Amino acid sequence: MGQEYYRRRLKANKMRRLIASRRSAIRNFRLLLRFSLIVLIILFAIKVIKLPGWYINSDLLAIADPRVIKIEGNAITPKYKIIDLVRQVPLPYVQIFRLDTSEIENNLLKLQPIKKVYIRRLWNPARLNIIIEERLPVFLITPALDAEPIYAITTDGVFIDREYMPISPKFKTYKIITYGVRGDDYEKWNKQRVDEILMLTKSIETYGGQKVEYIDLRNPSDVYIKLEKVLIRFGEINDTALKRAKWVATILPEVAKFKQKIKYVDLRWEDAKYIKLEEASEHINDKTNEDAEDKEEQQN
Repeated sequence: MGQEYYRRRLKANKMRRLIASRRSAIRNFRLLLRFSLIVLIILFAIKVIKLPGWYINSDLLAIADPRVIKIEGNAITPKYKIIDLVRQVPLPYVQIFRLDTSEIENNLLKLQPIKKVYIRRLWNPARLNIIIEERLPVFLITPALDAEPIYAITTDGVFIDREYMPISPKFKTYKIITYGVRGDDYEKWNKQRVDEILMLTKSIETYGGQKVEYIDLRNPSDVYIKLEKVLIRFGEINDTALKRAKWVATILPEVAKFKQKIKYVDLRWEDAKYIKLEEASEHINDKTNEDAEDKEEQQN
């Protein structure tokens, strides 16, 4: 009985040792397999990184080949200006993901129309996708109605020179006639001044239901605003400007009733507004025509 017991224990111990040995062999095999896979992955990664598709072809970049450089969003900025600035930055011969594009971005931001730049680096083949966000032009400055614009002014008060003209028709811009003298030097305009004139322009369009064709600022104290069907003598753009702009909604229906040729609609004063005909003036409020004419003479 005792011998049988010891034989069973010995057999069980041998079985446990065999199982432990097999488990150790399996564990060692897994470790070896894992190490081999890691080595293969590293070797494969090194091989992939050295592929020519990671490196920009400098010859194609020099001729702005679309296979290596693509530009998007430049409705105002000519493509050649962007390419010239890209060429000025010597690109090191490194993989595309290691390429530092900050110098290119900073150079492009020096161009007047460009507000933001984002450069995507793509591979196989290695190439640059330059995405441009341009400023929004709202005013075109010209010294005369039939003259070409000399500047465009954006919503953030930045001036765009004539070299970027003409501005694409897709931008809704307003022509401003001004000499830049008589107390309103447009070259000193900032965002606040741009917002002021833009708000007035949009208000008149909203109340009048007509597009503003131009704003005559040659005399800042006696501003004229031309709508599609009528000329408005608006006077000075001051604290009462938005209040006077609301009168457009009531005066334009009166204008439509006239068969005579209208010279302009006068909205210079808070307490008087009238329609100026080619030969005479017609009131649309309880003020007399003579009072309005007297104010006009005083203003002049």
